[in-house]
Amino acid sequence: MEIDRKELKRQARERMALTDPKFWMVALTFLAMTTGVSWLISLIPLPGGTDINTIQIFFQLLLMLYRAVVSFGMCLWALWTYRQLDPGVNSLMQGFSVAGRVLLMDLGIYVRIFGWYLLVAMVLSVPLFSLLLTNSSAGFRILTILAFLIALLVTIVVISLRYALAPYLLADRPDDGPSAPIYRSNALMRGWKMELFKLELSFLGWEAVNFLLSAAVMTFFLNQAGLLAVDAVMAAGWEDQCTAVIYSTPVVILSTLVTIPVSLWLLPYRAVARAGFYDARLRRIPCLGCPCCEGVSLWSKWSCG
Repeated sequence: MEIDRKELKRQARERMALTDPKFWMVALTFLAMTTGVSWLISLIPLPGGTDINTIQIFFQLLLMLYRAVVSFGMCLWALWTYRQLDPGVNSLMQGFSVAGRVLLMDLGIYVRIFGWYLLVAMVLSVPLFSLLLTNSSAGFRILTILAFLIALLVTIVVISLRYALAPYLLADRPDDGPSAPIYRSNALMRGWKMELFKLELSFLGWEAVNFLLSAAVMTFFLNQAGLLAVDAVMAAGWEDQCTAVIYSTPVVILSTLVTIPVSLWLLPYRAVARAGFYDARLRRIPCLGCPCCEGVSLWSKWSCG
């Protein structure tokens, strides 16, 4: 079972080029509604005598919920773009009309991912500690811990792929509630996780460009602060000084700004390609075209019989 990734990405680029307003304007609006809002909130002065940690946690929680809803709006834009339904910037706001269902769906997904993570961690922790206690070799212990961490990472990736189509299923049938897309995504992704994983990997080069741009900004500021000299590296407290520079406001802002040009292309490109994967997966449903499906919408054909 394979999907032609090159053709899928070609279609994504072709349909992005037809959008009005342009795809980069939608991506810029999305970044302003997410990253921009995060920056603005970080500039809000905290009232005196207030528990800073409590306030920060509260704002971070609100931002997480807000971003989840706006991200669903981006999924809507991508899906409508792939289907050539002429979405506008307003599609980014459409998630707020079903915000409760979006948040409950995301919560259900996070609970499942975390549950599998805990289960795998507990199952593997027994042989992990047995191996660490019976072998005193430092190299062996490092490799064992590394293998444990890789196993946990693989678990998170596999379970995340299992529910990757849930937002699109909710977009197509919002009246079915927040749980139905989770179960249906699980069913649709059986045997197709590797295909979506390979599609995501095909964007790795663009991610690498963004990483290198951010790293270049950080390296410049570290060099300006004299922290890349040999004497500075060997000095006590070097790590703390580097952390202070990297997380300073100018570095954070500039390292984000330099990635915007690539992000304005990558963000909608990846979103539309993933929406295309969703539609392509629907077209591969075995019962598609059977007599019982006549007059039934494309989305619901996969669940008949």
